[in-house]
Parts: sequence; structure tokens; C-alpha cells
Amino acid sequence: MSDPPPPYEDIATEQNNNGSSKRGHASATSGDVYYMGPHQKDRQFALTIHPNSLATTPNPSIILHDGLTTRNPAIGTSRNTWVSGSDRLFEEFIIAVSPLGGSQPAEERLLTVDEGTYWHPVIRLRYSLPATQAMAGAHSVDDIQRQEFEWQESSSREVQSLGGKDSGWRLVNLSNVNETLAICVPNGHSLTKFLRFSFRGKGRTGSHYSPTWEVMAILTGLTTWERMNQILRRMD
Repeated sequence: MSDPPPPYEDIATEQNNNGSSKRGHASATSGDVYYMGPHQKDRQFALTIHPNSLATTPNPSIILHDGLTTRNPAIGTSRNTWVSGSDRLFEEFIIAVSPLGGSQPAEERLLTVDEGTYWHPVIRLRYSLPATQAMAGAHSVDDIQRQEFEWQESSSREVQSLGGKDSGWRLVNLSNVNETLAICVPNGHSLTKFLRFSFRGKGRTGSHYSPTWEVMAILTGLTTWERMNQILRRMD
């Protein structure tokens, strides 16, 4: 992943021969299998998502595989920190990234931050990385400095330009909230594509942020999306 990351604009299910959609299964217990890539015909990674598993621990609920089958090793995982008896069901997650290109493994917390009011709730998901893991090798950074990132709900033109629904999330570095690094948008207009994800600005160049940061961005975006899905399913 040393080259600039592709847009990953589609996360799609498998398709039947007749063109209708279905979710692929690796086994009866392995969860739903999705595929990630610039286009449905250019799949690059398999993605296992266990339905409703963000409400259970300790097994990972989201697994990003380094290849097109669930037998490929995991690049990274996401799991909930919820414990039985707690009412903090969808508020904290552990995102783990495997060593990439000689880098050290990363494990960080993705936290929900409520910055709204009772009448207008605003939920953001925030995480941080040591600067040495977040930045590309060409950047000279302080070993103890941490970079903070946040997924923010947005219905801006930039988000809408990706297609899908009219609103989604944008990823920012809290040191410069005006610059969007990635966009994650549910796809409400397709039976086979469930999410659109795209790196933007410095997040897309491949020279500013590291491969570890790229995978962390993807996994935190996926967790933000799946968190919303599971909350909506519990409300039905």
C-alpha cells in the first residue's frame, strides 16, 4: 500500500448469475462477506462483517482481509469494548492494524463524542495515532506526538459528490478540520453496493500519511457505518 490509495468507492455483495444480489458467506458462522475495491469488477479486499456483533465481545466484528477470500490474513479488525451489564453499547471500539511494510502493529480506541444537544444530537467518532505511525516515513515527527482524527457527519457538496445518499461522514485531522482526508457515504441507490469510500486531499497522495494510517482510516470509517446500521436495526 505504498502507492496512493485507490478510492475504494464500492463495497459490494456477491451476485447471483441472474444479476440479483446476495450476501456471500464463508461459512455458517463466519459472517457476511463483502468486497472492497475501486469498482465492483475490480475487487481488491474481502471484508467480513458479523451482523449485530458490535454489541458483543471479544471477537472482532469487522475483519479486513489482505486478499479476496476470508482465508487471507487480516490487515485489521474492529471490535466493540462493550461488556455485559453496561449501557454503553456503541460508544467505544478497538481498532487493530497488522504490521504493514515493516511498521509496528497499531491498536487504538475509536470513541464516540457527543457534541450536540438533546434536541440536536451530534455524534462524532474520534481516534488518535502516534505521529510516527500516522505519517509517511519521509516526515520527521516527534515520537511522542499524537495525531487526532475524527469522523464527522456531513451533507456537504464534497460528501454528496461521491454519490450514494445525501449525507455521510468526512474524516479530518483535528489540527486542520477544514481539510477532508476521506469520505464515507452509504449507498442508497444500489442493491449490490452498500457503501462508497474515498480518500481525499493529503489522505490520497500516498506521501503524507502511512499505510497504517490508510488501513486505520478504512476500518474506522467502516465501523462508523456499521455502528449506524446496527443502531437502526435495533430501533426497528
